[in-house]
Amino acid sequence: MSMENPVASDLSALRIHRDREPKRPVGMLIFFAILAVLIGAGIYVAASGALSVKTVETVSASVVTEGQAETILSATGYVEADTKADLSPKITSKVTALYVTEGDTVKKGQLLARLDRTDIDAQLADAKAAWVNADAELERQRALLKAGLASQSAVDAAVAAEASTRAKVRYVEAQQDYAEIRAPFTGRVIAKRAHVGEAVSPYGAPGQGSATGGAIVTLVDFSSLYVGADVNESNLGRLKPDQPAEVVLDAYPDHTYHGHLLQIIPTADRAKGTVKVKVAFEDPDAKILPEMSARVNFTAKKTTGEAAAKTRVTIPKSAVAAVDGRSGVYLVAGGRALFREIEAGAENSGQLEVRSGLQGGERLVAEPAKAGVKNGEKVKVKGD
Repeated sequence: MSMENPVASDLSALRIHRDREPKRPVGMLIFFAILAVLIGAGIYVAASGALSVKTVETVSASVVTEGQAETILSATGYVEADTKADLSPKITSKVTALYVTEGDTVKKGQLLARLDRTDIDAQLADAKAAWVNADAELERQRALLKAGLASQSAVDAAVAAEASTRAKVRYVEAQQDYAEIRAPFTGRVIAKRAHVGEAVSPYGAPGQGSATGGAIVTLVDFSSLYVGADVNESNLGRLKPDQPAEVVLDAYPDHTYHGHLLQIIPTADRAKGTVKVKVAFEDPDAKILPEMSARVNFTAKKTTGEAAAKTRVTIPKSAVAAVDGRSGVYLVAGGRALFREIEAGAENSGQLEVRSGLQGGERLVAEPAKAGVKNGEKVKVKGD
């Protein structure tokens, strides 16, 4: 009976059996290597595509009215009146009657107010009495001179006294006329500055000064309304006599009035560097009121009466590009620059009218020549 060596048995258990070593999957390694290369190539292509997208600045195709398209100069100002009067009394007295209020239309010569003339009536009675006495004295002195009982000097003195008292009567009668305030021209009352019972004077309330004197009412001839606007000195040379204009009142921004340059005031404002101009209304209506703020657009030519309805599409001239002899623009849509042919019209102050090809509101590459874009090329808008 043989006995096995236990040590040899333990060592044999530690022997490496090389014939049982697992084989490495070479095919799988090759597959994953190829896959890694493809993924890397895809990432590179994607990164290259992203880097090739051009960043551009854009402008919009604007929809403007006919007047806006023809505008060569804009200014702001206020509605003013060429014929306006603060009607003040020539005497100090109290208002006894007032026949008008704000908004009333009055005619030339119409009675607007009466002042208390009690004192004037008393002065007139005294002056007339003195005139009667002086006239009687003159007749008496002439009779005495004819009878040889008076000297010529006495007659001359009587003549002077009669003339003086007669002049006094005329003066007091004029004072009576001053107690009636009448309209100097046809117009509308825009302000009532006094009330019945108040004391008025040519210089305002007794003992006080006033910017409008002692005005009882303010009267304006609405047919003489115009817009007074300030124009920068450097732009004055762009205006010519009767320059067409459009006027928009801030109170009615959807309505356009038409007018023309009426006058350039022959002086400048040194502090502001501006010159005031007057713009006449050609189609005034009852909505125009004094002191309303207004915007004036001087146009290159006279616009039609339907300026508000007739619109145009304009773009900056720099947005136009030439491709194969065709004029057009590059629209930015879907992340790409797409060329579109247009028919261009007149140019005004760097803005080009587009007669066909655009409807307005489109986003365009601002300077396609400078950006170097091509039709269909991917673009990114700067700032987006």
